[in-house]
Amino acid sequence: MVNDMDKLQTFYSSKAWRDLTYILKYERGARCERCGYRPPHFSRLIGHHRIELNESNVGDAGISLNPDNIEIICITCHNKKHRRFNGNKHNVYLVYGSPFSGKADLVRELMKRGDIILDIDSLWQAVTFNSDKPNNIRFNVFKLRDCLYDQIKMRYGKWVNAYVIQTLANKHERERVAKELGAELIYCESTKEECYERWQNSGKSEAYIQYIEDWWKIYLDTPPGVDISGFAH
Repeated sequence: MVNDMDKLQTFYSSKAWRDLTYILKYERGARCERCGYRPPHFSRLIGHHRIELNESNVGDAGISLNPDNIEIICITCHNKKHRRFNGNKHNVYLVYGSPFSGKADLVRELMKRGDIILDIDSLWQAVTFNSDKPNNIRFNVFKLRDCLYDQIKMRYGKWVNAYVIQTLANKHERERVAKELGAELIYCESTKEECYERWQNSGKSEAYIQYIEDWWKIYLDTPPGVDISGFAH
């Protein structure tokens, strides 16, 4: 039996939702319809349902896919709408996307002091002092990751929000991790060309060329994941 959260997550994973919100962002001038902010990228804007979706109405396209029921707003206005960071405890967000898609920058916009940030790339660098990922250290890095996973999964500590930053190109794997952590998925939207350009300006090793290539091959060979447009409705 599919539970309520699975129904909503399936909808926000759908191509129909992603395509519609992308079109609305473009048609409405790529700006927040509440405060007027024009972010540097579409992924900083969110599709918000005026009539909140639930298990009863998510299958009604007249509500879930009705442009008149969808407001394009920025992350700040969306957080205010849902009263984020005002006493809510232990929210977990799984931020995924291609290498050099801007995941860490997105989290810096969202985070507040006292939040947990688990950036797998930063964990590799902290352990190895290398910009690439030596295979012989993989076991150790993943054991550290799993330790932090357990703390987040069990909601240990006094943190308010946790952001887990990973690439997770495979749809089934990211949904498994999201379910394990009790996390909402946030897709950091980008193009392969944008990722290559960021890599060229980063000074990182050429090993990342293959990381980018591999990510896009896997991602495009599987159904699209949740766009940031579906973030935390």
